[in-house]
Amino acid sequence: MSLYQSEIKELSPASDPRHVEGYMRLEHGTLDQLSPEQFRAEVALAVACIAVGGVDAAEKLAQSYGL
Repeated sequence: MSLYQSEIKELSPASDPRHVEGYMRLEHGTLDQLSPEQFRAEVALAVACIAVGGVDAAEKLAQSYGL
C-alpha cells in the first residue's frame, strides 16, 4: 500500500484506497502538491464519485492507473 493509499484508508476506512486514488488522479497527475485540507476534500469527492459510478467503474479506473 502506497503512502497515499495509507492516508486514504485512514480518511475513508470503508473505501478501497486504490479506487479513491484513481478518481483523485483524474484531476491531479500527482498528489504531492495537495495541502492536507485539499487531500481530505479530494478523498471525499472521490468517495462520492464511487458512490455514483459504482465499484466496477472504480476498479477499471484504478487498473488504468496501474493501481
